[in-house]
Amino acid sequence: MIVRNRRLWIGIGTATLAGAVASGAVAQEAKHPGHKEQANTSQPGSPNMLAAPQAGEAYLTDGGPRDTRIRIYRDIALMRGHLRVGDELIREGRWEDALVHFLHPTEELYGAMERYIKLHGVTPFDRELKAQAEAVKAKRMNAYEQNKKVVERRLTAALEKFKTFMTPPISSFTVRSANEVLKVAGMEYEASIEDGRFANLMEYQDARGFVWTAEEMYAEIAKDLEKIDPKPLKEIRELISKMKTAFPAPMPPAEPVLKPEELSELAQKVEELSAVYW
Repeated sequence: MIVRNRRLWIGIGTATLAGAVASGAVAQEAKHPGHKEQANTSQPGSPNMLAAPQAGEAYLTDGGPRDTRIRIYRDIALMRGHLRVGDELIREGRWEDALVHFLHPTEELYGAMERYIKLHGVTPFDRELKAQAEAVKAKRMNAYEQNKKVVERRLTAALEKFKTFMTPPISSFTVRSANEVLKVAGMEYEASIEDGRFANLMEYQDARGFVWTAEEMYAEIAKDLEKIDPKPLKEIRELISKMKTAFPAPMPPAEPVLKPEELSELAQKVEELSAVYW
């Protein structure tokens, strides 16, 4: 079963991708200001995310990771990052600010994953994401709380299904995916700042949600990593904690705590230290 699954994934990364590129995709409208349409930079072995000009998260400018499995893992984590910071805003009574973070998972991420969800027999979860966004739009706390539980179950189930196509140890995929999430956080943080001040609220909040999510990803596999070598993990935790200081609250501070290049440098150091776990 495992061997067949690996072969299926390889086939998806080549033959099906080629077919997708040939047929093309419809460009999406920009979901928020400051994001430019991207040229076709699809790579063999990765989902057809950039088969046509597509606006969306700032991370699309780098083409994303080549490995399809890491890209899928990363994007589910990015969804969680959006939902996490959105939840924080709701707890502060900022429903309007929160709404966009519940729209982004379907508007900017799910569509790129949909063909792989179908090909891998993953239960679709776009309806649940949309229902949650509707509850937020209507400012219905009870409905939101109920949908939140459902969405989390669906995301967990989807990731577990995708993991069956990953060659053990799974922790190596978690590490590399968490690193990609931190890279995205750095790009979003940079996009949130203009002339030394915060100008784009959503990007700041995106970055916050992504850093917290990456930290959780490392925490989930901490025991496995400690068995390999506890020292790098300790340093990684310290670096991520320092990254978190750039986001003292869901709403940005008057002035940036860290410069964009400082945050990106911390993310780079995390990636370098984590190489022992790949």
